[in-house]
Amino acid sequence: MLEKKTLIAAFMATTFLTAGAAFAADQAMKPGASQTAVDKDVTKLSADAARAYNDLSMTRLAIYDGRVADAKKLVDAADTAFDKAKTDDSVFLKAEADLKMPGAAANSEPQKTADATTPKRWLPIDADMSVDEDFTANPAKAAAVADANKSLAKGDRAGAQEKLKLADVGVTYVMAVVPLDQTLSDVHKAAQLIDGGKYYEGSQMLRQVQDSTRYDVVAATGVPGKMAPQQANATDAKDAGAKAATH
Repeated sequence: MLEKKTLIAAFMATTFLTAGAAFAADQAMKPGASQTAVDKDVTKLSADAARAYNDLSMTRLAIYDGRVADAKKLVDAADTAFDKAKTDDSVFLKAEADLKMPGAAANSEPQKTADATTPKRWLPIDADMSVDEDFTANPAKAAAVADANKSLAKGDRAGAQEKLKLADVGVTYVMAVVPLDQTLSDVHKAAQLIDGGKYYEGSQMLRQVQDSTRYDVVAATGVPGKMAPQQANATDAKDAGAKAATH
């Protein structure tokens, strides 16, 4: 059985990673998209989004406990934080049908929305990362993982990523995401309901937001924040073809 090692959890507390190639495809319609995809650092998880999502559970718990004053403060904070997160670099465009569920979750995948094939904006609200191969049989990779753990212990996230990347270590990233536009609308409505004394209705609205959470898995070697040369070239070719088709 392959031994799977999970690196220090703090690594993903402020991090999420998504494939550079997928980002390039999503951004292909924008000027300079190819270069942006190559250079863009997509390793940051929005602190505002993570905090806001956590506040949803805290709001519902406060309502359950009868602490309505706390519930109002928490949901208002979540509403403000989500609104701030909408311009975060972590937001990406993808059709729901194209999200790749983790193995266990895929067997109990939630019902997709009616517009599952239409690209929409997604906001990552949590993430996890693990080394996904039997690196113990490879001294060089085992040493790289050990060094990466040491870097993480010192708070050097970038250094840890680079060591895994240089050692060609296979890594899996799992992002928890919510549909951005729908989430902004639903949380704002929930805040209005709760502020207006309709606590149970507001809690139900927040539950809908939580139920809309989806997951996306990216298997990669090293850090997928920047595309490999062949991926960049493929994107350049795609951009060139698109331009030619319009002339």
